[in-house]
Amino acid sequence: VLMWTFDPGAELRGRIAVGTDGSIFFVTRDGVLHGLDSTGKEIMHRDAAGSSPAALPDGTVVAMESGSAIAAIGPDGAALWNLEIGKSAGPLAVTDHTIYASTGADLVSVSSTGTLNWRVNVGPVTSAAATPDGVVVGTSRGAVTALASDGAVTWTFQPDGGFSGSVAYSDDVVYAGSASGGVYAIDLRTGSPIWHVNSARAVTAGPVVAPSGAIFAGAGTTYGVTADGQVRWTDSSLKPGEAGLIGLGYDGIFEAAADDMGAVIAGDGSYVWTARSFGKITTAASSPSGMLYVGTSTGRIFAVR
Repeated sequence: VLMWTFDPGAELRGRIAVGTDGSIFFVTRDGVLHGLDSTGKEIMHRDAAGSSPAALPDGTVVAMESGSAIAAIGPDGAALWNLEIGKSAGPLAVTDHTIYASTGADLVSVSSTGTLNWRVNVGPVTSAAATPDGVVVGTSRGAVTALASDGAVTWTFQPDGGFSGSVAYSDDVVYAGSASGGVYAIDLRTGSPIWHVNSARAVTAGPVVAPSGAIFAGAGTTYGVTADGQVRWTDSSLKPGEAGLIGLGYDGIFEAAADDMGAVIAGDGSYVWTARSFGKITTAASSPSGMLYVGTSTGRIFAVR
């Protein structure tokens, strides 16, 4: 069900960040940070850089203010603080109190009050997921690395062919894709692999973990995997596109396919719905309430329930 659409007048530069109240935030290629409430009304419009804003649980929005300064903006649009960290696309992962971003080969941790916690050289990070004890990151065709909240490296794991796709975290398990094909489940405490599922190609989308424990990944073919590492189903009819796979807060995903098809797929591999009415999908996100936000190459955003 289409709830509303919004046209910012410019193409989206990166991903959509979703607040706990259903508000969304995104940066467009004309250098504007937009914020919309859950009804599609614009509540924020200000200059910004980078491509990846984030929304903290208290409603604070974090984004790059310039090429090298990260900033926090209150729900009322007022600037709270800014901090020079170096050139960055913006936040990769956030918690209640911590913001993680990549700048060059360094991962930086910034407190929610705007102070630099630490800076650690781990390589150019392409994906990150917050954990109860810190953060886990993946570097392109490199390693998966877990860091504690104080910046100490707790373990490093090298997938066959190097890391590819995304890292995800759920219930003390880290999930990561491989450039040589396959998905790994890794013990958060030890960094030891729990299981590995092979795929014919490099993982380019996901893995994504549903609340039920189901894992989804795209590697040319879309895979549905059980929590104990058994392939439940495969689907070669849709090829994951630029926006990849988006978890929907229940046992399912939204897949943005390379041929401008959008589809919601249930945990058993069945299609809930498919649509070609979006156009080319470049990014997507979902809210805890189940709203799906789809961003297209024209900049238009669709809110679908």
